[in-house]
Amino acid sequence: MKITYNKNRRFLPLHIKNFGKTLLVGTLMLGMMSCEKDLMLEPENNITQTSFYTTELQINQALSGVYSAMINSSSRGGFDVNFYLLASEVRSNNFNAISQNGNRDYYAINRFQDTSSTEEVNILWEDAYQLISYANNILARIDAVPFADNATKEQYRSETRFLRAYAYFELMRNFGKVPLVDHPVSPEEAATIQRTDLVTLYNFITSEIEASVDGLKNTYDAKNKGRITKSAAHAMLGRIYLTGNGYPLNNASYLAKAKDHLFSVIQGEGQFVTFAANYADLFKSANDNKYHIFEIQHISGGLSQGSYLPSYVSPTFGSADPLYNAQGSLFSSSELGVSQSLLNAYEPGDLRRPLTVKTQFIAQNGQPDNANYFVKFREPGLVITNRYDWPINFPIIRYEDVLLMYAEVLNNQGNTSAAVPYVNRIRQRAGLSALSTSISSTDFTTALRKERRVEFAGEGVYWHDLVRWNTGVAVINQAAADLNYNFTITTKDYLYQIPLSQIQIAGYEQNP
Repeated sequence: MKITYNKNRRFLPLHIKNFGKTLLVGTLMLGMMSCEKDLMLEPENNITQTSFYTTELQINQALSGVYSAMINSSSRGGFDVNFYLLASEVRSNNFNAISQNGNRDYYAINRFQDTSSTEEVNILWEDAYQLISYANNILARIDAVPFADNATKEQYRSETRFLRAYAYFELMRNFGKVPLVDHPVSPEEAATIQRTDLVTLYNFITSEIEASVDGLKNTYDAKNKGRITKSAAHAMLGRIYLTGNGYPLNNASYLAKAKDHLFSVIQGEGQFVTFAANYADLFKSANDNKYHIFEIQHISGGLSQGSYLPSYVSPTFGSADPLYNAQGSLFSSSELGVSQSLLNAYEPGDLRRPLTVKTQFIAQNGQPDNANYFVKFREPGLVITNRYDWPINFPIIRYEDVLLMYAEVLNNQGNTSAAVPYVNRIRQRAGLSALSTSISSTDFTTALRKERRVEFAGEGVYWHDLVRWNTGVAVINQAAADLNYNFTITTKDYLYQIPLSQIQIAGYEQNP
């Protein structure tokens, strides 16, 4: 198979906030071909797939492409927009989609009107399998590639295995059973691979990340910050096991495993992970790769590596507003707004609220407009070239999440008094009073869940919390009733429909 070189698509060296970008829409059906079309470096007219993946440098460049699969510089958005904003945050009652102007997918998702033909559902599937395809190509070829240092080869292999497993975890959280493809396949073979049960998927995902830990580094130099660390692997395993401990798998054995991995991260505080003294410091591009454990890398400057998320959730500011940025706005606040329910969840004096949500802005006509919108990822005064050019990284896992997940595990194991200090550490930074160490387990659960909602508002955490706690049906139905929305949901709505295009090609059974 001969692949034509595309001179406009090259891998950049893997560098802090400077990952190479590939723009193919990689679906499962692209299989073996989905990666090689863009994995071209040398300016030759034709390069065969076997002539790449032959040197240590090329493997590093290809790995850059796996990381880059989480970024998209167009209006399609990247993993931050699609998996964490639209598929998760907008799905929850943190957002209120008021208008369906232009038949926006976010309206359908927020009102549970999405179908197998909803474009956003197709994007989730395609983007995750693009990353998986890129990773499969590396893992199928890396053994034959000579490296100057075997530890570097194992590091690259471990990063690739982690990222592939991570993509499967996101697919599983959104679609349930999905096809498990762990090697490059032809389109014909891909069409025969059916959806894999949840137990097998969990076993694959956890075993892959468990196996990656030894090959990963604890820290990287400035040039390589943003790569997957041991702490990231432990934190992700903590999240995965805690998810598997909840709905729908309800695997009780996973709780102890979550605890072990989360504690491994906590033990590294001050050496490998850092707790930010101020909440505001977490969401400044100058602090990228400083406080978060695993984050999507972005950089501005018209390099096709910027974030789209800050513009997606912002109103159209007037130039007199402190948060005005030229080229920085997209949607009117009348279409996609922060819910009053989320605002009510903040306690009086919570320092996080004004850093997360604004309730008034200066419009283009110079007049104040009362509306609720997220500002957590929006930085005033930045010069960006277009609305897809924000430089701030997006946190997939923060250290605060590790602390709160660990507290949740301790409480579930009957050790509430030991769990309280971890939550109090988060609360005290937010300017709130400490919880009593004599609080009951039930009251602590209520406090913890509210804490997670406001701490991670806008970050795509809350919806998946509602699902694993199996409180989503009650919470969403109550929110819909309060707003006089004419819908109710069941646990079947925890999953998205399998894209119609995939059912037509491969004959998958549809989610109920």
